[in-house]
Amino acid sequence: MNTTKITSALLLTLALVGCANLKEVRDYAGESARLSAYMELTARFRDTYYREQPYLSGEPDRLAQDNDKRRKAAYEDLLKIHQRASLYMQTLATLAGEDTFDISKEVDSLASGIKAYPDFGINEKHVDAISNIAKVITKWMTSSYQERAVHNMVKEGDAPLQTTLEGMISLVRYYKKTNENERKTVLGFFEVEIPYADAPKDKLLATLARVHVQSKESEYKDAQQKYDDAEKGIKSIAGGHKRLLENIDKLSNDEVKATISKFAKDIKTIRKNLQTVRG
Repeated sequence: MNTTKITSALLLTLALVGCANLKEVRDYAGESARLSAYMELTARFRDTYYREQPYLSGEPDRLAQDNDKRRKAAYEDLLKIHQRASLYMQTLATLAGEDTFDISKEVDSLASGIKAYPDFGINEKHVDAISNIAKVITKWMTSSYQERAVHNMVKEGDAPLQTTLEGMISLVRYYKKTNENERKTVLGFFEVEIPYADAPKDKLLATLARVHVQSKESEYKDAQQKYDDAEKGIKSIAGGHKRLLENIDKLSNDEVKATISKFAKDIKTIRKNLQTVRG
């Protein structure tokens, strides 16, 4: 009887701690880690000169070559910014995962050593119950460790993460300006040259040039959308993490869970939209 009372009291105490249900945190962090538009746009930024070189000559070409060297020299470091932020989110998603603190295998190994002793009144039903109650106890005990681990990571990581994301937003905006300058260079070239190719003998050349202009205009429009969507995505990641920090002690609250879930859905929508844009 005393053993039963002690066990019941233990389970009641652990129940008051609450079971870790961090699905919304896991979804948010997982979607954030998968938002890879920054890497694609960084590669586009690196390759700016490759696209604009056919339309340059003289001093503008020399200046463009200098910029090309600087972009390529910085490229690996610019990628690392995303890699650090993505790794942080992957780690947070893993930490909030269902199996992160799962020690059921260890419990199973312990239970497997327990045999039934019918002569003593211990049958297979009791053996199963012993295994199950061990799983219940470890589940509720480890849930508190999991919540504390997520709690500590978010508190410690918010400041450096927010600063990192600010840097990524600044870079995306710089990429966007670079893309606009490239657009002006390339389309400006055709604005000057096409009128000189309007003679009947150059009709085919002029037609091909106009088709090429249409293609480039579409490319720059799509790229512009990617820059805008990438910035929105990074801002959503920052906003979601800020909300996590603000409500770090209320992660089981339904309103908080709904808010974090919305951030995850927004980031997922942005990621899918980015995949459909050609830029």
